[in-house]
Amino acid sequence: MRGIIAKIADSYGLSGLHKEYSKTDQFYFNEEEFSLIDGDYNNFYIKPALPKIHFEEDRIEYGYSKGKLKFLSEIDNGRSNSDSIFYYNLCKDEPKNTSVILIHGWRSEELNRLENVFLNSFIEESYDAYSYILPFHMERCPNESLYSGEYFFSANVNRTLKSVQQSISDIRALIRYIKEKREGKVIVIGLSLGGMISNLLCEVEENIDLLISLFYANDLHFTAYETIVGKFVKEDFIKNGFDRERLKRNWSIINPSLKKPLIDKDKIFLVSGYYDKYIMNKDSDILWTSWDKPKRYVYKCGHSGIVLNKSKIRNDVLSFIHERDL
Repeated sequence: MRGIIAKIADSYGLSGLHKEYSKTDQFYFNEEEFSLIDGDYNNFYIKPALPKIHFEEDRIEYGYSKGKLKFLSEIDNGRSNSDSIFYYNLCKDEPKNTSVILIHGWRSEELNRLENVFLNSFIEESYDAYSYILPFHMERCPNESLYSGEYFFSANVNRTLKSVQQSISDIRALIRYIKEKREGKVIVIGLSLGGMISNLLCEVEENIDLLISLFYANDLHFTAYETIVGKFVKEDFIKNGFDRERLKRNWSIINPSLKKPLIDKDKIFLVSGYYDKYIMNKDSDILWTSWDKPKRYVYKCGHSGIVLNKSKIRNDVLSFIHERDL
């Protein structure tokens, strides 16, 4: 019965997802631009400077300052908003000096998925919480974008690379600020595409105290060619005769299963859905195995488990955090 419910929920979500799709061919590849980053892992994931952050406080509520912070992104990503944007909830009364960074999934139009699961619990713990807006999502969308996330993951090979690069740089800049100015511990929680970003993050950033990756994507070339989610991205590649193996090589620098985390395996918690129709277990298993099998739960649910199983996920995540004294 759980499998039937999970498959129905994911199928319903995917039907809604594909009602909106790019009406123009998104394919683009610039060989000269790509050659500047090809194989240069350290330059692609270069450590950002300490950012000059502008805080825009909206209100103070129950001992928390709530609002939005911005700083100039170090990565030029074309029509994406050049400001890094995070929404924050900062504890003003006896904070625990623990910060949680939440990273949403592809095509999210608001921050409710992760915040609805975790935010109240983190406030009860007196944690600070930051919710990152991925490039080309929500207010970082250009005006001509048809939907949130249209220009992040697409058949535009170069722009997809830049979007991942910008995400990693933005979040690392905030982590640097937290570590140097607030002197606290950092927990990173990513969902779906945000899970893939968080997984890449812990391969280049040592100042992460815990990583929690939920229903995480892994190899975007696989997502494009093998999943229902990548249906229209795949069509653009095929129409333009772009070789699949070439794409796999071009996007290898953003494939987290090809590197190892810088943080200890004991600090990593992975979550997958056995019936997930968005992220196939075949791909998520590859990352888990290549990382030497850190703690992982595979729930009897689909990608919609973040909604249907939110209480269990919240409790398991909090248990993981508390067991490590954060």
